[in-house]
Amino acid sequence: MKIKKQNIFEKFDFADEVDSNKLKTSVFNGKILIPQGFSSLLSLIIEVENYFLKFFNVSINEFVRDNSIIFQEKEIIKFQKLIKKSKPLYKKFVMFLKDLGFEIHDTYCDQITIRFSPSINEQGKGLLKPAKPHRDTWASNFQHQINWWVPLHDLSKQNSIFFLPKYFTQKVKNNSKDWSFKLFKKGYIKCSTPVSLQSFNSVDYKTKKLTLGDAFCFSGNHIHGSNLGTFRRLNIETRTLCKKDLKRFSLPKNIDNNNLAKQGKWFKSLYDSKFYMQD
Repeated sequence: MKIKKQNIFEKFDFADEVDSNKLKTSVFNGKILIPQGFSSLLSLIIEVENYFLKFFNVSINEFVRDNSIIFQEKEIIKFQKLIKKSKPLYKKFVMFLKDLGFEIHDTYCDQITIRFSPSINEQGKGLLKPAKPHRDTWASNFQHQINWWVPLHDLSKQNSIFFLPKYFTQKVKNNSKDWSFKLFKKGYIKCSTPVSLQSFNSVDYKTKKLTLGDAFCFSGNHIHGSNLGTFRRLNIETRTLCKKDLKRFSLPKNIDNNNLAKQGKWFKSLYDSKFYMQD
């Protein structure tokens, strides 16, 4: 696979020869990949746009550019649940993974979710609020997790997500020891993931603007979080696990996660819908 190197970010497109082994090696080594020009990915985005227009009677671009358009939180949550249950979306995501050379029989997927990120002057609404710096692995406890983050419109650096790649292999103070998914589901904990408890230098934050049809593909071990800009942001996101990756690749080490619970039931097989783990 031919990759255009841009520091920690690496772009590749459909015209390149995509090798899933090289892709995963790059991801587990800490690179943040940006797939571009995949019709399968664009088809997934268009499907979400159609759902959005039909549900809210307004386009995504109108909503994110006009802060006077207000949705009630209960409407947003209802729509988020609709996206999670959409079989056509999962079928389109499978087509995208096939374009990347993934073995679908060996691939397990978290729910596809849509995140409504507010502008800097708004409060977050819905099931997914803006997230402080965190590793996804602090919550799932799987070091071979790959994250897929797909914007539904053009993004500037101001409302993209940020990464702290300097800390990919460095310990960070966090509250993973005290976080519990069960307590979060019961409402005793407000944050959906453990988060960092330390401050970072502004120069350590890295981000990238994306155009419609681009995505971020990165290791769940990367510390990342939400930027808030002048305009709102909408994106879909999910995470995948492949069992064979445990033996095929050198994975990021767990250096600071004190959460011992593995969330195997977050991930279902894209082939037969079985859980990655039963417990």
